[in-house]
Amino acid sequence: MDKVSHNVVPGIDDMEYVEMFNLDPTLAYTPEINEAILLKVRSDNYAGAIADGLSEAEATASADNSYRAGQNTVAKAIADRS
Repeated sequence: MDKVSHNVVPGIDDMEYVEMFNLDPTLAYTPEINEAILLKVRSDNYAGAIADGLSEAEATASADNSYRAGQNTVAKAIADRS
């Protein structure tokens, strides 16, 4: 069986994201890889915002806004591939 990457960035294999973000390897080559990437980036964005001095509420709002934008980008990329 061929391993088909499901992430939305052309030319990057799912396993590269698994390694880059320290994700569960069973997510590679499944549609769930995109949500796992988005959640990891959201977590990193939240931690970065806290480190930059934002309140928990501000950090959450910022991370959530970026997360939603990422969801929209992923959804559009998937729709464009279809």
